[in-house]
Amino acid sequence: MISTAEKLDILPKKILHLSCVPRKDTTLLKITVSNNEMGIIYRSTSVLYAHGWDILEAVAETSEEGYVQDVFVVRSFNGEDMDEPTLRLIRRDLNSLFFEGMSVIDYMESHGLMRNQNNHLSDPTAVVKLYNPLSSDFSVMDIRMKDKPGVLFQITQILYLFGVDIITFTALTEDGRIRDSFLLRMETGEKLDEKLIFPRLKRGIESIL
Repeated sequence: MISTAEKLDILPKKILHLSCVPRKDTTLLKITVSNNEMGIIYRSTSVLYAHGWDILEAVAETSEEGYVQDVFVVRSFNGEDMDEPTLRLIRRDLNSLFFEGMSVIDYMESHGLMRNQNNHLSDPTAVVKLYNPLSSDFSVMDIRMKDKPGVLFQITQILYLFGVDIITFTALTEDGRIRDSFLLRMETGEKLDEKLIFPRLKRGIESIL
């Protein structure tokens, strides 16, 4: 069994911390980063996808100290273990995206993944729901669909391009189907506009399902 591995890089206002715990057939991976800004989840999912890790479950939240904490349950596409060399590579790439100015588009193109995103079979059973609860300052998006590698990255990419900030989300894969729930708001801090943003965002998400 692989022992829990931790990588800590502390610079002024720059913290990137990774830890992983092996499970029976999966790995619990926690990523903590000090950059509480839009696109954190987008960058994290891009690196995991590029390194061949399927995200089975995920929870993202912001701590009281202002750190963004993403917890993923992942499984290798190829049945590999998340060992020390793998963690180092993931951490290296996250550092490039968080602190060295590399864009996700350039990163994914360097792995030959961007041009393959649209090569997929559509899922006629997929459902995307968006609504604004009266009792909340945030918008909610629920997605139900068949599982496929990289779909969480594609969803976070579309949200990022629309200027939508992910406050927190939960993702669960069970029996080959994905159940994702996102708490969202615009980068400006407002709820998503039901007449303007909802239909455009829904069409964008449905185009990759």
